[in-house]
Amino acid sequence: MGLEDVLRNTEAWKDQVLAAVFALGQHEGQEAEAEMKRDAPWTDRTSHARQGLKGRAEQYHDRVQVTLSHTMEYGVHLELANSGQYAILKPTAQRRAPRFIEDVKRVVGA
Repeated sequence: MGLEDVLRNTEAWKDQVLAAVFALGQHEGQEAEAEMKRDAPWTDRTSHARQGLKGRAEQYHDRVQVTLSHTMEYGVHLELANSGQYAILKPTAQRRAPRFIEDVKRVVGA
């Protein structure tokens, strides 16, 4: 086994780990979205804000990012006004992040 084989195997391992982390991120995004829609602390008037809560994973080269967001323009008001009384994005991220990080560590063998 030469250097080229080692490099090729290392690259293949990196690709496998990245694919696994991305799959974890996709699952995390879906689970977080469902949790936010279920637990959003405001009273619905139109249900648009609740329906517009999104969780998704994106991959940028060798990085995976899980994003939680609102699709309604007034989502920023829900998150920041009234001393954060109606916030759902940050509390959900803070609650879920430690477990997600531990899952990632298990996948990469850290």
